[in-house]
Amino acid sequence: MERLLLLVIGSVSGIALSLVFQVSAEGENGAATKPVYVVVSAEIHEPDQLGPYAEAARPLALAAGLEVLARVPAVPEENVFEGTWPHAGGITIEKFESMQAFRDFWNSDDYQAAIELRKGKVDLNFVVALEAN
Repeated sequence: MERLLLLVIGSVSGIALSLVFQVSAEGENGAATKPVYVVVSAEIHEPDQLGPYAEAARPLALAAGLEVLARVPAVPEENVFEGTWPHAGGITIEKFESMQAFRDFWNSDDYQAAIELRKGKVDLNFVVALEAN
């Protein structure tokens, strides 16, 4: 009887915890949100002139949940384990709250205006956004 009671309590606790985690992972509309990982390959030509871009873009990105996970100014040859890295410059891996948060940030009028501040100073090879599983 005691074992059965412990089993029931454990099951109920597990269900309750899973509901707490499910609710905390849901967005405003009740749909589950998944983080998005953004991979940026860019060559920076004039880093000392990017202050105005950073001042305009950083608060917008932070509001969308930006977390910089990794950044290197150049991809070392020894870090390429298969194939070749054909791009000049470095790579940054970022995490945002969700694909929608990233899209809203990227497509906002304010960020599109900030992009103008980096033109001629940075050449982007690519920006790829991937939703987590």
